[in-house]
Formats: sequence, structure tokens, C-alpha cells
Amino acid sequence: MKKTLIFAAAVMAGFTTASAGGFLTNTNASASFGRYFALEGYNSIEGAYYNPSGIGFLNKGWHLAFNNQSAFQTRTALSTFNSYKYGAKNNGLSIKKYKGKATAPIIPSLDLGYVGDKWFGSFHFGIVGGGGKCEFNDGLGSFESVVSMLPTAIDMLIPGLISTDFYDMNSYMRGKQYFMGAQFGVGYKILPELSVSIGGRLVYATSNYYGYVSDIKFLTKTPLPISGGVLPAGSQISAGDLFNVAAVATGKPQIAALGEMVSNVGVNCDQTGWGFAPIIAMSYKKGPLSIGARYEFKTRLRMENRSDTKAEQTAILSNLAEFEDGKKIPNDIPALLGIGVGYEFTPKLRANVAAHVFFDKQAHQYENKQKLLAGNTWELLAGVEYDINKQWTVSAGGQFTNYGLGKEKKYISDLSFTTSSYSLGAGVKFKVTDKIGINLSYFKTLYYSTRKTQADYNNLGGTTQNLIKMAVSQDLITPTQAAIIQRNMQAKIESGDINLSGNDLFDRTNDVISIGVDINF
Repeated sequence: MKKTLIFAAAVMAGFTTASAGGFLTNTNASASFGRYFALEGYNSIEGAYYNPSGIGFLNKGWHLAFNNQSAFQTRTALSTFNSYKYGAKNNGLSIKKYKGKATAPIIPSLDLGYVGDKWFGSFHFGIVGGGGKCEFNDGLGSFESVVSMLPTAIDMLIPGLISTDFYDMNSYMRGKQYFMGAQFGVGYKILPELSVSIGGRLVYATSNYYGYVSDIKFLTKTPLPISGGVLPAGSQISAGDLFNVAAVATGKPQIAALGEMVSNVGVNCDQTGWGFAPIIAMSYKKGPLSIGARYEFKTRLRMENRSDTKAEQTAILSNLAEFEDGKKIPNDIPALLGIGVGYEFTPKLRANVAAHVFFDKQAHQYENKQKLLAGNTWELLAGVEYDINKQWTVSAGGQFTNYGLGKEKKYISDLSFTTSSYSLGAGVKFKVTDKIGINLSYFKTLYYSTRKTQADYNNLGGTTQNLIKMAVSQDLITPTQAAIIQRNMQAKIESGDINLSGNDLFDRTNDVISIGVDINF
């Protein structure tokens, strides 16, 4: 399966956005979250994650909770780029939809707590970050836009071989990322109504990125000789055969050699890393009022690559450098401040509100990508629950999330995007006995459609410049010829013959069904 060097450049440039720690921080860690949301001021065993110091207000003894969530997501990018109309499968349209699906039927979590006279402790294990697994069976616009410009780029370097208004390809992309966290806390009740705790979270992160474009084909402009005969004008020719023809046409065999090297460039990178974040918390409870707050420090993560990308490939294309085998890439999880307030209006009716701030701009990313954000992420949450009787409790809640993307949306791409959203959920709790309860919940996240417009779509102008520089370094063209090509390209852009502008309309869906069991020993 052959791939082109230019395509690899686009893939590697895009994958840098797929590891954004701030946007991959998960706060839905239990079935109780799905039916209530605002858990920072809510005293329950799930506080092992949300309200560690609130564990001190539970009954003395051991407390245990086990939860599982099933998540179903879609991610859609409606991409507009002029050269898409030349694609053999695009029916002459410059607009194309790329849709990815992610299904995670098992997302488990475990909470454990012990309460003594004044001392108490807690433990939580769960998926604390990551985008899960998502597949785009037709690839992405950041892949195809590069391929759509290949005929024009090749014609500038070696004129007359192929038509500039046709291409064909097959494409695929898959990414998966999981951050698993083991959190512990130890607390003390300073006063009957005030408790504090200190602890931390150990995080193990694992990711894999795999994608390709295969069977790239162009349309011959003149009859071209290939092994076994001659292709007449107007015939489809593979990228590999075109390299060989170009080598003969120009009398430069290094073009064919370069084609062999290019065909071995793949996108298949595994990343792993460890990190730790200290956590401090305090809780106050007096009468019907409960207040909880926690601060999670930044988790410093360095992802180590195990990749097919070698140093000799990065010497040809610098965009591959992030995925070079053995390299360590910064991928911090941002610090988080969470504050919640709960109030019991009657013995049967309770409500809570909460707020989160994620300090995304202080979380170090590859090449300081966090600086592209306009601000930090913040969330507002609220929940209410009512005891129908001694066994059944019903509840509902909501959450609004605002991401600091800014006007130009430079941080996101079709490979990784999360937009501002609001979530609505509801559920029930059923008390099997005084010591055992079952939580069931469902919530749906509704995302705001977000458009990103680029004058130089996916940096295609920069990619073409890299191709020209590579051609000079391989002695395929002279510096003088390169300057002429660059001037001709700029003239075509200014005249409108080459249109590099484009945009993406991003949208998502998210549905989560959860079940959990609480046990008080």
C-alpha cells in the first residue's frame, strides 16, 4: 500500500491536535453524575473522585461503589474546499462530509472509602481523560485536501504529465486515547462541620494513531510509458507509476528512488506516559447546607513514542518529528478547580450547583500549542433530586461547558475538536436495602456547531513550499527553477486560478447510559 510524502506531512501535522489534554479531561465518572451532575457539594461515596473531603461526612465504616458507563458518539466535519470537486468520488462537489463513530460499551470505575471517628480515606479508579476510540472510514478532509492539490503541485514541478483537475484515492483514519487514573485521599475532620483532605492521582496514558491514503491515482495528460505498455492520454495512472515515468521523463533516477522511500512512510504510532497530580480539598456541612471544593494540580505528562517513524524520515520531512520513534512529547492534563454548594430544602428534596475551571492555557502541549487558545475552559452544573418514597429517588441535572477556542478556532482541527455544549440528564436511585443502592442514568450532550475558516486551508501553501524545498534538496530542480515556480504559484493564487481557502463546520453527538451500585458496609 503506497502513500505519498505530502500526505504523510498532512497526517502528522493533524495528529498533533489529537492529544489535547485540556479537552480530554473526563468528569463523568459515575451513574450519579449522569442523573445529577453537580457532585462537588454532594456527600456520597462517589466523592472519592468529586468531593474527597466530603467522604468524612458519611457514616462510619466502609463504603463501596462500582459504576459502568456506555458511551456512543459521532464526530462530523462538513468540509468545503474548491479542489474537492476534482475527486473521482465527489460528484463534482466542493463540499464533503466526514463522519467518525465512537462506541465504548464498557467504561468502568471504582470508588472505595473508609470513615473513622475523625480520620477518613478514599480511593477512585477510572478513565479520567482521553477521547476513546474513533474511526473515520472515509478519512478526513485534512487528508483529502492535500491529495486534491497533488496534481497542481506535480504539474508545477514536472509540467505536462497529468491533468490538474482529477484525482482518486482511498482513505482511513483511526485514533484512540485512554488516560487511566488511580486516585487516593486521606482526610481529617477539623471540626464537626469542617473536613479537609489531601491526596493525588497517578495517571497512565496510552494512545495509538493509525491512518493512510492508498490507491492514489491521477489522469494522464499525454501518453505515458509504463511497464507493459503505454497509457494513452486520459487514462488513470497510479502515484507509484507516475514517479517512475517522471524519473524517465526528466532523466533523474532519484525521483524513482524517492518514490520507493516515500512508499515506506506510514502513520502508526503508539504513545505511553505516566503522570501524577496532587489534589487538595475541603468540605463544610452544617444543617441543610453543604459546600465542597477541590483543586487538582496540573498532571505533567510526557508521552513516549513507539513508532514506525525513523530519524531518516524526519530528516526529509520535519512534520514527522513529533512521531519519531523514542521521542517524548509533552501532553499535560490541566489543573482543575471545582466548587459546589448543596442544600436540603426538605427531607425529600435536595439541589446542588457547581462550577469547574480547567486551566488549559497552563497545560504544556507539543510546540506550546496551548497558546493558540483564547482562554480556559469553564463549566456550570446543577442538579435536583426528590425521594418519592423510602426506596425510589428521581433526579435530573444539566451542565454547560464553554471552551476558550477564540474567534479563529486555531486550536481545533478535523482530527480533534470539542466545541462548547450543554448536557441534560436524568435518572433514578433504587434502594434495594438500607445498605445497597442502584443508580441508573442517561444523559445527552448537545454541541454547538462551530465553523473554522482558513485562508490557507490545512496549511496547503506551506506544504507545497515544503515540497519545493524537498525537490531542490534532492536535485530535482535548481534554486532558480524553485523561485520561478514559487512566483508562478503566487500569481495563480492572486488571480484565483489556485484557491487555497476553505472551511470546516464541526459538530458532535454524545449519549451516555450508566449503571452503578453503592454499598455501605
